[in-house]
Amino acid sequence: MKNFVLPLGALVVLSAFDWQPFAAVDSTEAVMTFSNRVEFRLSHEPSVAEARDKIEAQLSHLFGPMSAAAVKAVPRGNHRLSEIRVEKKPETKSTYVASYSYQGTIVLQGLSGSSYSVPLPVNPDRIYRAGMKTRPSGTTYNPCTDAHYQDEVDFWYFWNPDKPGCELREGIDFTRVSAKVRRSSNTVRTYPEYSRLADENGVIRISVLFGMDDPDKGKNPDRSADINARNFVGFRRTLLKMGYRGRELSEDEIRGVAPAGTIVAHVEELVRDLPRAKIVIRLFFGPSGIDEESTGFHHFLRDAMENASVFIFDGHSGLGSNLDLPKIEGMNGFSIRPPKSRYQIYFFNSCSSYTYYNSAFFSRKRSDADPLGTKNLDILANGLATYFSSIGESNMELVKAVDDWASGKPGKSYQELAAAIDTDNLFGVNGDEDNPTEQPR
Repeated sequence: MKNFVLPLGALVVLSAFDWQPFAAVDSTEAVMTFSNRVEFRLSHEPSVAEARDKIEAQLSHLFGPMSAAAVKAVPRGNHRLSEIRVEKKPETKSTYVASYSYQGTIVLQGLSGSSYSVPLPVNPDRIYRAGMKTRPSGTTYNPCTDAHYQDEVDFWYFWNPDKPGCELREGIDFTRVSAKVRRSSNTVRTYPEYSRLADENGVIRISVLFGMDDPDKGKNPDRSADINARNFVGFRRTLLKMGYRGRELSEDEIRGVAPAGTIVAHVEELVRDLPRAKIVIRLFFGPSGIDEESTGFHHFLRDAMENASVFIFDGHSGLGSNLDLPKIEGMNGFSIRPPKSRYQIYFFNSCSSYTYYNSAFFSRKRSDADPLGTKNLDILANGLATYFSSIGESNMELVKAVDDWASGKPGKSYQELAAAIDTDNLFGVNGDEDNPTEQPR
């Protein structure tokens, strides 16, 4: 067969959007570049789209080893491919090799370093089966991935050839890619635009959506055995001690957000009048998994993104699916339209939200006046797995920062917030490069 080259020319230079400065404690964003090959079997000559699909299947396996490495990192998911060439592997009937060049943004632990090594499967279609082993009892298992998440569908997220007991062979089952990384400089001192959080009536609306860990453990947070119910109750308790007044929403108020027939577990609001603004905090508790009874969550998610100044999500990422906006819109027959001219802060306090919920949400705020979507949105996200035990305190750091400003105190910077929030999970802030650098008073 003839080789083909995807007509992209030389390796492209990432745009300014990909080079957004980053606010973090012990990590930076960086552009990672490397060249690699992927093998795959096909009964016919592959098309360009089929070759790309195999490359993307290989690249999805970046996540597991990078998040488990001595120097941890996670990809942002904005990579670009070029110089794609496909040819048949010599002396085979149906094995093809696609070579390519990769360029993408990552968040990378530490503040220095210009190289990075990461393993990738030679053939992503066969790597899971290559790692399987059989116990004396006759049952099979895969020591190259998480002991609990053993299914092939989760393998890309958890696999690591360096796990004890994993017998994947370097050079046969996987290769170690030597990548170059070019780090960007973190912002030194930036602040949330506190004064822009209040609406025309002087109200700052904060929506905190607590997704359940286990939707079978009771949907009333005061009686539920769900681990995130404890976070909900503790968060509310702290707000009441701060002087907030609480109440449950009426049925009419709930139906103003979620239509009749929609199951909504529990919603309440807490209010505090302060010198600079009135703060109204809406707390939601209920199932949030895309494959759970979560239509109530979807409607309150839409309400938070369209009407709140600060939106916090606490729950499982579902490997990115639980806040998949196009899928949620399709399931519910509505559109989610955040106000493009209104300043907002989103905090995705879930596992690996830097990868899943970053660029996709900035795109919802883009306009001719704000082509990057950053002038009216700051996103706080976690790079690595984040435990439910740390959610409550990190939520409160952001809420207290807004409360302090509304009380008349000087506002905290994003760098101060990052130092307080980070739990060795590569927490960082995107979108703050166009924020004030002087302390708001």
